[in-house]
Amino acid sequence: MNDKKSWQSGLHDASPYLTIGIQLAATMVFYVGLGYLIDRWQQTEPTFLIVGGIVGMIAFFIQLIRVVKRLSSTGSGAAKWSDKPPKSAS
Repeated sequence: MNDKKSWQSGLHDASPYLTIGIQLAATMVFYVGLGYLIDRWQQTEPTFLIVGGIVGMIAFFIQLIRVVKRLSSTGSGAAKWSDKPPKSAS
């Protein structure tokens, strides 16, 4: 029973980190895809794709900074983890 609570507690602590990869990837894919679609519409092959990639990278880093600030301000994360093993209920 204690293992189940420990597992749930670990999942709860990790939950803010589980969607970071999807958020950051979606940010980049959105701008590159938008550049690709504008290129197809305007028939200017790599121009807006490159611009979309650059804007996507900038947006990626802005989003990354926001996520890091949000996670560090909530107090969750590495500060909770320690090298000590969890105490067993005896």
